[in-house]
Amino acid sequence: MFGQSFQKNDQSHLTQYLAAFTASLTFFTSGLYQGWSGASLVKILSDEYPIPVNQEEASYIATIGTLGHVVGGFLFSFLADHIGRKAAIMSIGIPHILSPALICLSDYSKYLLYIARIVGGVGEGGSIAIVSIYIAEIAGPKVRGTLGGYTTAFIGTGTLMINISGSYLSLKSTAILMMIPPLIFWALFMHMPESPYYYLMKNKTEEAKESLKILRRKFDVDKEFDQLVLDVQKQMEEKGSFRDLFCNDLNRKILIIVTLLRIFQLFTGYCAFTFYSQIMIAQTTNLSPVLGSSLLIFGGLIMMVAGTFYIDKIGRRPLFLVSMFLAFLSLISMAIFLTIRDYTTINVSSILYLPLIFIVFYYIVFCGGLGIGVNIFIAEIYPANIKAKGMAIASIVFAATVTSTTKIYQYTADYIGAAVPFYIFTAMSLIGIIYVYFFVPETKGKTLGMIQDELRGKSKTDIDFSNNKY
Repeated sequence: MFGQSFQKNDQSHLTQYLAAFTASLTFFTSGLYQGWSGASLVKILSDEYPIPVNQEEASYIATIGTLGHVVGGFLFSFLADHIGRKAAIMSIGIPHILSPALICLSDYSKYLLYIARIVGGVGEGGSIAIVSIYIAEIAGPKVRGTLGGYTTAFIGTGTLMINISGSYLSLKSTAILMMIPPLIFWALFMHMPESPYYYLMKNKTEEAKESLKILRRKFDVDKEFDQLVLDVQKQMEEKGSFRDLFCNDLNRKILIIVTLLRIFQLFTGYCAFTFYSQIMIAQTTNLSPVLGSSLLIFGGLIMMVAGTFYIDKIGRRPLFLVSMFLAFLSLISMAIFLTIRDYTTINVSSILYLPLIFIVFYYIVFCGGLGIGVNIFIAEIYPANIKAKGMAIASIVFAATVTSTTKIYQYTADYIGAAVPFYIFTAMSLIGIIYVYFFVPETKGKTLGMIQDELRGKSKTDIDFSNNKY
């Protein structure tokens, strides 16, 4: 139940901002989880860790968490449809607490590191699957992109924090530090409202209307609520099973759009760079790995925060296109530099700072575009009856693509040549630009119902935009 401070009629977006902010704290913990390997693999491979670990084992420690993504995506998507968006998001704190607890005990067995990474992956998969759904459903179209951007901003903040603290603290101290944010999340998010979409899906009309009043901070929500009821009824006409996700023409169209978008997003190499940031910087530059990776993440974080202010002004499609094109330029520059360094007699010792510039630039353009927009786009585009299941499939795609890109980077850089993975990521970025230009629709400034109408092929002139002011 909410305090009187939520029962306002000032028509501001404050409650929406608070709900999105606190829900996105799960992504701060996911950022800690993602960045942990960048700072900790160096220590695990050294004498600091009491149990010998080789390079191959370390690569699996970095990537095995993607198995947890699959479990987390399905588990929390199921919970989101059966116990509610809010309760399911609250449950994400459980694996987020268990994962660092297992790391604390890993001095007894290195296999506890594998288990810890899988458990942490369950939490991250759950965050990716349902937090963006919650934000998309509670936010008005005018601020939905901004609020959705909180998730990536928190990932960047968590990654930066763990990169710095994890480089100086012991593995056990770092793990203890990682247990604190989930506790803060629980204390804050328990006071937030449930999604009105979920209430309507369960035919709880009065609860849905009350939730909408709290979120919009106004007493008269009849017009928006009536439209919301119609949108949900239309989207819930079909049962929404996993079979419908593949057999229904509209759902299959959306599934293909978001699957390919996710693949092209991650095949620019972001996760590979995150997992191996310190090792990669040590191999390609003469800069301190801790300082270099911190600059890398800080640059991305600045753009993630900035992106929350411009994503609803620029739109999703232009942002994706510009981000992919600039990432392409950065990746091809890095590939050419490494080719010159490794396969020619040209002396590049005086410009060893260039790889760091290329990588930091890549991080900035990725985080300011693809990084901030894709999750919210996926949550926007699915209809209510299939949204949670669609996000579960998206978690599988995320896990498979993260594993693929990370292993491709590790194998090709170690056994073929440092430039090879960058040429692969460059080619995928170029194909991704073409794909986004021709196949990805715009969702900026539209209600979730409008997005569905346009995907069904309904003429824009037949869609009522008069209620689009929230």
